[in-house]
Amino acid sequence: MRSVFLHLCLCLCLFVPLLALPAAAAESYGFAGRWSYAEHDKGYLTRPGGITGDATGQVYIVDREEGEVQVYSPSGAYLGRWGALGTGELLFTDPADVSLDPDGRLYVADTGNGRVQAFTQGCNVIATWAGNRYVRPVDVVVVKKDKSYVADVEQPEVLIVDDEGTVTGTVGFGGDGDGGLSRPRGLALDSGGNLLVLDEALDRVTKYDRNGTFVLRFGEKGAGDGQLERPEGLAVDATDNVYVADSGNGRIVKFDPSGEFLAAFGSRGSGDGRFEEGPFGIWVDPQGTVYVPDLAGHGVQLFREGLATLAPETNATVEENGTAVNETGETELGEVNGTAANETANQTPLDTLTPLETATPANITPYGTPTPPRSLPAPVGGLVAALAVLGILADRRRSR
Repeated sequence: MRSVFLHLCLCLCLFVPLLALPAAAAESYGFAGRWSYAEHDKGYLTRPGGITGDATGQVYIVDREEGEVQVYSPSGAYLGRWGALGTGELLFTDPADVSLDPDGRLYVADTGNGRVQAFTQGCNVIATWAGNRYVRPVDVVVVKKDKSYVADVEQPEVLIVDDEGTVTGTVGFGGDGDGGLSRPRGLALDSGGNLLVLDEALDRVTKYDRNGTFVLRFGEKGAGDGQLERPEGLAVDATDNVYVADSGNGRIVKFDPSGEFLAAFGSRGSGDGRFEEGPFGIWVDPQGTVYVPDLAGHGVQLFREGLATLAPETNATVEENGTAVNETGETELGEVNGTAANETANQTPLDTLTPLETATPANITPYGTPTPPRSLPAPVGGLVAALAVLGILADRRRSR
């Protein structure tokens, strides 16, 4: 009996100190700056949606209302735009997201037109993915040549497609059990090639392996730690941590690769570090800075780990020349602001951001490319030309 008593005392001595240890503290993120442009300046975003970045540090954001993809330097200097509202090639209707593949080709989830458009940085169309298997595509991620994933918010599965957009298979199925989906909204790949799917209806993230087999799921409806409400944006960083734009709660939620809650930052409201609507998109650069399109602010807010207080906002003149030139010496972007050094953006100064030399799937947040400058549709252009000719003839008759 005495031996049993001594053993119990020893166990208590070991266990009680463990109870006194503090729980692991959640990671802390703080506001690090913003990009903001006046309404009539180049760079202004009417309704920003999806966002991504490339290995050179350029940031790409879709403007859903204007049917455009706009491009910026890491510090927020406006570089150019692609697209306009419409249904033709390199025109978009309510585009939800823009993605990049490892070779720098761009993919726009042209949601309102029920298709995906793929093209090069030089405005050369690669393919248009459309047909009866596409209803409202909202996100794309390219795995390798001849294999991509497409999320269609109206279908409870993720489409597997080849380079021409032909559906070759699916991942997931309708339902709320393990591996089930309802309204897939965002896609991302981790460094192991696993597919992560954000479901806005089920308020969770589901992970599948390379073969489409269910691995795990995390998140649930609510406003507490690790909970989500109508999430609409997904990103994975260089170490496979997962970030969710928790639009219903007005914040960003971060999980580790196993789905454990790490942090929540941002809040509902106006001003720095807050969101009046959304957020609806998110991208994390190789250095860990979190970029979040700000609908009410018509720009982008940035967050960094370890910042406990909000940084003061200042007006900084952008001193960058964003002109992109192709081999023939011509500008590659549909509309490039070659005098970006003269543009002024309201930004909080950031430390110099050094992009990685090469892109990896972990750095590509699946969410394109320069389109020609806006022009009149062909029928309208022809009518204008005809009226001009008639006017010239009429003037000649009157002069006689």
